[in-house]
Amino acid sequence: MLTLQASYDKLLDEIRDTRQTINIILDKIEKNTIQELDDKMTSLKASIKTDLDNCIKLKNELKQLSGAINDIIDKGKAELTFIASKKCLEQVKQSETYLKENSIQVESSLIFQGDSDVQQYLSMLSGLGKIVLGTKKILMLDQALSIQGKSEYNVSIPYNVSIPSDANKVCIIPAICVLSDDEILVADYYNARVKLLNHQYQVVGHCDLTDWPGDMCKITPSEVAVTVYQNETNDEVQFVSVNGGQLVKGRKLQFQHKCKGIAHNLQDLYLTSGTALYKYSMKGALLNQVYEDTSNRCAGKIWYLYSNNI
Repeated sequence: MLTLQASYDKLLDEIRDTRQTINIILDKIEKNTIQELDDKMTSLKASIKTDLDNCIKLKNELKQLSGAINDIIDKGKAELTFIASKKCLEQVKQSETYLKENSIQVESSLIFQGDSDVQQYLSMLSGLGKIVLGTKKILMLDQALSIQGKSEYNVSIPYNVSIPSDANKVCIIPAICVLSDDEILVADYYNARVKLLNHQYQVVGHCDLTDWPGDMCKITPSEVAVTVYQNETNDEVQFVSVNGGQLVKGRKLQFQHKCKGIAHNLQDLYLTSGTALYKYSMKGALLNQVYEDTSNRCAGKIWYLYSNNI
């Protein structure tokens, strides 16, 4: 039931993401169409203004010639009257030619012709996609895990990983991860920090956590996930990445149970609470409870020891 609900929630997110993507595409199409409308409107206005300016220019020139001819006639200068009349006839001919070419008055308007193919295609769709039922075989809880053997290791590291800003000079290291570039990350329990070590096991960077770290696992060649104490009943997972030799904190996931251990496999997170093993998506959605044993606190069969002689 938990797996079914988790898949339902995941599909809801995917459907909403698909709708959002379609909205973005439609917004872009609308913006392009409005831009085309604006361009055509600007072009039409410029053409009308040009015609209006030409008409005003011809009118003013004819008016000036008419006034000049009247002055010449009043003064009785025959030779000037001939020149002015010829000039006036040329101007009149030019005006008539322009008016003849523009004699057909057209009332311009813009018409929107919607793309019927787009509308028809959208109207034919019954949904944003298909919902397909997926099934897979799962093991019963009492058969989910089997212990083939047990190994105990007592590891002692003769290196000092404390730094001057540590509040506690005793460093308990509950978890270690080695990244692809042989970069080493250690979780410092008492100082609530993740520390980055170089090849000589010297601390070259660190980042502070909100509280004590418990376990850590590799997510990508440059990112780890760290379980962090929150309160007596709940814990959280803090993602930390290495960028240019510096530790950068990323997103957090909060859980309604303790997080004693963590592992990553095939884009899924596995968390142990002390009595159960849970499988989560990378977004923090519960996929299923793999195993549970409430007969005792920390009832798992895997043990590890660490020394605080760091």
